[in-house]
Formats: sequence, C-alpha cells, structure tokens
Amino acid sequence: MTPISIKVRRHLKLLTIEFVSAGILFILSVLLFTFLANEVLIEKEDHFDIRTYQIMASFISPVKTKVAGFITFFGSGYFLVPAYALLIFYFFKRNNSRYSLWITAVALTSLLSGFLFKEIFQRPRPVLPLISGAGGHSFPSGHSLGGFTFGGLLIFLVWQSTLQTGIKWTASVLLLSFGVLIGLSRIYLRVHYASDVVGSLLLTTTWLSLSFISMRIIEKRL
Repeated sequence: MTPISIKVRRHLKLLTIEFVSAGILFILSVLLFTFLANEVLIEKEDHFDIRTYQIMASFISPVKTKVAGFITFFGSGYFLVPAYALLIFYFFKRNNSRYSLWITAVALTSLLSGFLFKEIFQRPRPVLPLISGAGGHSFPSGHSLGGFTFGGLLIFLVWQSTLQTGIKWTASVLLLSFGVLIGLSRIYLRVHYASDVVGSLLLTTTWLSLSFISMRIIEKRL
C-alpha cells in the first residue's frame, strides 16, 4: 500500500457520523454567531431583546428573583472552578490524562474567549438590573457561556460512557436545561440581553464542536 493510499484511508476513518455532525455544527454556529453579532451590535436591531424583556416583566416577583439569583450562581466561577477541578481530578485518578487535558483546555479557552469577545464588542449592559455586582461588558454572557460549556462537556462525557441510551438522553436533556436555566436567569435579572445568551450558546457550540474535531484528529495521528 502506497503512502498516499495510507493517508487517504486515515482521512476516511475520520469521517464518522459524529465527526461530520460536529463539522456541520461548527459551520452553522459560526455563521449564526456572525449574523447575530452583526444584527444586534452593528445594525442595532433590538426587537428580540425588547420583546423578551416584555415577556419576562410579567413574571418578576421577589421570590422568583431569589430563585434566579440562586440559579445564576451555577454559571459563576465560584461554582465552575471547583466543578472543573473535581472533573479533571476524577479523570486524572482514573489514569485518563487525555480527558483531563482536554477538559482543562476547553475550560480555559472558553473562559478566555468570553473575555476576548466582550472586549471586542464592548456592548453596554442593560440598565436597571434586578441585582447588583454585574460588571464588564454584556456580549456574550459569561455566566451563560460557562453554563453551556460545562453542560456540553458533561453531555459529551455521558455519551462516551457505558450508560444505557435512555439514561444518556435523560442526562443530556437535564444538562442542556442546566445551561438554558442559567441563561434565562441572566435575562430575568436584567444583567444581560437575550441576544447575549443566544450568542453564548452559539459560541459554545462553535468551540465545543471545534474541540471535538481537533481531539479526533489528534487521536487518529497518535
């Protein structure tokens, strides 16, 4: 077998359903993120954000505000840093350095990308927030980005496990809801616009799909 045919066979082995799906997700999320950023930050289209706030306004109450404050905590560094540390330690103890390094890389780059895009776009936060202490720029939502990334990582790990398919789907729905609830809490508390949260979801999808593609390529070359 010639070197060229070996390389072709190696590339064809990469084209699994998971790999192709990740590639499609990456392209779609990049296009949608670019479109969203253009609409809300350059074209100043705010109908979606205004309408979302109007809907949220009918649900505001002291009790719901406390619940939203509790939920939003899970998108903060106070929760995510220890959670990532435990996850990394778990795989390290199981002699799975590949996952330990991958989780570390995704967590750090997700955090850095959030800061980077905030500085690039420099969108002011909404006025009259329901809680104090939210600083920095608004787009994308850092808490939502953290929640979606952590939940997405766990979904990937669940599907790599030997759990029954029904349990995998149930866990995936719950973990996706984890990120969605954090995003909704940020909108409810008026510390972010709805488009900030959608931008975080698209940015998370972009980065996780790219990370998955990169990991699979590296695995095949090792």
